[in-house]
Amino acid sequence: MRAFLIYALYRLMGALVGPLPPRAGYRLARRAGGLLCRVSPNLRAVLVDNLRHVLGPAADEKKIRELARQACINIAKGHYELFRLSRLTPDEIQDLTDLDGIEHFWRAMEWGKGVIAVTAHLGNVDLVAQLPLAFGVPISGAAWHLEPERLFRYTLELRQKHGLRLFPSDGSMVGLLRALKRGEIIALPCDRDFADNSRTFEFFGQPARLPNGPARLSRRTGAPLLPAFVERLPGERFRVHVEPPILVPQTDDAQADIDAVMEKLVDIMERYISRHPEQWLVAAPVWPMADADREAGESGDESGFLNWGM
Repeated sequence: MRAFLIYALYRLMGALVGPLPPRAGYRLARRAGGLLCRVSPNLRAVLVDNLRHVLGPAADEKKIRELARQACINIAKGHYELFRLSRLTPDEIQDLTDLDGIEHFWRAMEWGKGVIAVTAHLGNVDLVAQLPLAFGVPISGAAWHLEPERLFRYTLELRQKHGLRLFPSDGSMVGLLRALKRGEIIALPCDRDFADNSRTFEFFGQPARLPNGPARLSRRTGAPLLPAFVERLPGERFRVHVEPPILVPQTDDAQADIDAVMEKLVDIMERYISRHPEQWLVAAPVWPMADADREAGESGDESGFLNWGM
């Protein structure tokens, strides 16, 4: 019954919120995000714990909690944008987005091996992932497999409206390999553990399990890694920062090659997350939570509708 109610809530929000013009939609999202922070102790505890690692042990607790509140507002904004997505064309999305480093994208495409865009859950990945389509470049990605299944299928329908292809993160990645062979772009996150696709790296000074699948795939296929991160700007616009492409070395020690590149990617991720920690929207613990924080989170009801996205 609970799974059905979550799915029904999503469908209702999609029907009521999606048609709202931006001024009304974002005003509603800001209010909903503030309410979400108050009524979802589980989410709040996770965001606070992740932010505490980003800001460091000397950070003011009041500031951390205010950033967690802003993160909840950004999560609500992201949901409004998800429901509105089918009403925007790729060209309209391009008009909402500033591009920094687009020359790196074209350089990576010219190598003819396909491109593996690596990113983090910053800004709004769902919205900006549609951008390559405006340039005539097909794009595919891996999507976190939500429960219930009907909710997962509904969010896929919303996100794939313009031609973006998404594959469940717990399923076969053959579709992504084929996309690379066709010289297309695939997008993969590097800031959330994907179970058997991860290793432990130093992340903001503490060990965390992060997915190294993008680096392994790059080494296997020869496709360059292209770090790209989204920043939410005032006025509900976005800026995409594209870093120079990275090639994984091909020495006799494959694991050392992959780990060396992962360390570079982690450094880049830390730089962008540090700029706007309130825009880092991972609704799951990145580091093991302390017992007290875990108990605080478990005292609330886990909002299943929050765990979506690439």
